[in-house]
Parts: sequence; structure tokens; C-alpha cells
Amino acid sequence: MSLPNMISTLFGHEKPSIIADSEDFLRECKHLGFNTANISDLANLPKNSIVFSFSNDAAKMTFELAKNTKNKKSVFCATQVFEPTVASALYSLKLLLSSNFENALCTQRSVLNMLNSNESFFLAGNDADARVTVFPHAQPYALLAEDVSHNFVQSVAEFFEVHYAHMNPQEPCPFSFSGTLKVAGILTVLRKPNSTLPEGLKTSLKWLSDRISEEDTFLSIEDNTVTSLKIKNEDHIKLLDLAAGPRGLKLTEFAIGVNEAIAQNIDYKINSQMNEGISGAHLAIGDGSSGYHIDFLSPAVTVTPINQRLPQQL
Repeated sequence: MSLPNMISTLFGHEKPSIIADSEDFLRECKHLGFNTANISDLANLPKNSIVFSFSNDAAKMTFELAKNTKNKKSVFCATQVFEPTVASALYSLKLLLSSNFENALCTQRSVLNMLNSNESFFLAGNDADARVTVFPHAQPYALLAEDVSHNFVQSVAEFFEVHYAHMNPQEPCPFSFSGTLKVAGILTVLRKPNSTLPEGLKTSLKWLSDRISEEDTFLSIEDNTVTSLKIKNEDHIKLLDLAAGPRGLKLTEFAIGVNEAIAQNIDYKINSQMNEGISGAHLAIGDGSSGYHIDFLSPAVTVTPINQRLPQQL
């Protein structure tokens, strides 16, 4: 999607400024023709902005500035919890600018209607063979056009997926998933250092991510529990179990991605938040705090209803 079309969808025909806490990144964005500002120099957010935070302090500052800004439309990219490098941020910006926001928001509405109107679904395509059931208490999260028609500060990921999350282990999971997915890439997130986790996990997960991007990889799940992650018949489930921490191999997310436009430009070796919006499906384990949150991305998968949900009796 060209920048003018992105602007018309989100920013009312006014070009956004790019805000960050990395001068090197801002310098590159200036070369691309953007107005830029270091977040530490601001008292308010610009009316229209795309924010890249390279540190937790910058992320906190973003939302503090938002509180003090009456009129704001802002897309927030939490670079620091994925891969806080200039190269990764520029890659994410490239995918963001090539995304079709209008189509993504429209598709989210269609997916939301499908999920709310049915209870069981087949997953097929790209070697997928799986089934998911969503329970009556389930509340899918979707971002719709009306949510960004006025003031907003939204994480970039929310524009490109409809998802169910299970972050509180004391509450019942909103879905039940069983089957097999072919995985093209993973994302890993740890929001702050955790001394209870084994050393070297970040390096091991980077190695695993590179392997998955290069080799056919299959993820198997039985009743919301990952049972294997195989690359050339080598199972890497022990690494996943260690990395996810106390939540272990239990699923914490089921999502449907809607960003068709990035398929030709995606690089699964880069730990970018933009990757998880790829059109298809993804699952996750871990919560990102007690252990790593690990997304398993399966592009080109279709989710099809099995049967219509019966109206609830009054």
C-alpha cells in the first residue's frame, strides 16, 4: 500500500511524523522524507504519528505524552520487546508502509463476524490439519474502522489480527485447539529480564528461528498443549518448554492474521512485530513475563466454520 493511501485510511490526508528514541533510526527516516522527532524532546504527541520505542522508558513516555495530548492518532511499534535495532525497525517500517490498512480493518470485521457466529472451525491450506472450538465466554479482540476514526493510540499488531488470548492461567481458556500446522517463522518476546529462566535462551531461540525460516517445520497440538515442533524429524519441544517458563507448552493465544499485502516482503528471520499479522493463523505459548511469549506463524491457512452456533436461549 502506498503512503498516500495509508494516510487517507488512518490520518485524514495528513502525513504522520515518525517519533523514536533512536537518533540513528530517525536519521534514516529523514532520508525517507519523514518529519521526525526524538520522543525525549516532546511535551505532546504530534496530531499524527508513528512511534518506534527502542526502550521501555520510551514506551512509557509514549503513553504519558498521549495522556497530555488531546488530539492524536498514533500507531505504536514496541520495538524494544522484539529486536531493538535500526535494521529491524526499518524493516518493520517498510512492511507497515506496504500494508493495506483499509483492507485489513475490513477483513477483521468479516473474521470477527465469522467467529461470533460459529463455534467450531477447520484449519486447512499450507499443510494445516487442525480444528479449533471457541467457547461461549470467549471474547475475540478485533480492531475496526470506527476504533481509529477519532483519537487513538494503537499497537501496530492490532491492525492486522483477530485474536483470543489466555494470559491468566486461573481463568478458563477461551478456545480449544488440536491438530498440526506448518510453521514458517516464530516471534519471541520477553518484556523484561527474568533471572529464573535458563541462560542462553535468547541465543537458542534465535538459532531455532533461523532453522524454522529455512526448513519445513511442523507444530503439533493436542487439546491446547504443544506436543512437538519438528524440523527434519528433530523435535525441539524441550527448548520451547524451557523458554515458555511456568506456562510451559499450554497455548496462550490463537489468532487469525489479515495482512495479505506483506506476504512477498516478509523475512521470518527478523523478530519483527509486523510478521505476526501475516494472512493465515498463528498460535502462541508463554506470557512474555514469566517466560518467553513465542508465536508460531502459519501463513496461507484458511479458517472455515464447521457448524453454525445455535442462538442462546433466553
